[in-house]
Amino acid sequence: MSDLALDIPPTPKHLDVSHLPDHAWDSHAPVWWGNLLAILIETTTVGIMLVTYFYLRRNFGQWPPPQVHQFPVNPEPRPYLLWGTLNLVLIVGGCVPMYICDMAARRKDQPRVQFWLGLMLVLTIVCTWFRFYEFGAMHYMWNENAYGSAVWWMLGLHLTYLLAAGAEFLIMWAWVMLHPLDDKHALDITLGGGYWYWTAGTWVLMYLTLYWSPRWL
Repeated sequence: MSDLALDIPPTPKHLDVSHLPDHAWDSHAPVWWGNLLAILIETTTVGIMLVTYFYLRRNFGQWPPPQVHQFPVNPEPRPYLLWGTLNLVLIVGGCVPMYICDMAARRKDQPRVQFWLGLMLVLTIVCTWFRFYEFGAMHYMWNENAYGSAVWWMLGLHLTYLLAAGAEFLIMWAWVMLHPLDDKHALDITLGGGYWYWTAGTWVLMYLTLYWSPRWL
């Protein structure tokens, strides 16, 4: 028995991972999973806001409720379409330059990344600017009734997504303008692309809810 025990090789106390690459893309990178989980959490928040909106709709005979506390009375205060539609076009259309930037980052094509990332930063600033006009397009202030509170919270929630995207684009653009584009920061840019696609998708749902459901329901 003692001879057999001596033939058993000792258990290694560490793993040799020197042969593994020092970076990975997409689902092979841990940060990709962190980004995905954050998106799933915020998707739940968006879902709660949408459910709240339609739950409140059941409590009113007319939606939006008439504005009777002003003169002249506004019997059908449906949201103005202009600013929300402009934002829809810009945000969804922004998926095209974001995709081009995403692909350029994977190739480490720094000049293209600099240009398209800068364009996305400008586009996000414009979308954020338009968003403040959307609050006025709702007719109601946030504290006037349940409808006003719901639509302001939904617009405000999506505004935080635009602000977060703008901050990310600004930081990443400043980096690629001052430093060589390495694998780590190229991955960050691709994750920013995934976040923008999700931001566009959530705005499509919110746009249809805020601007068209009062006209259809």
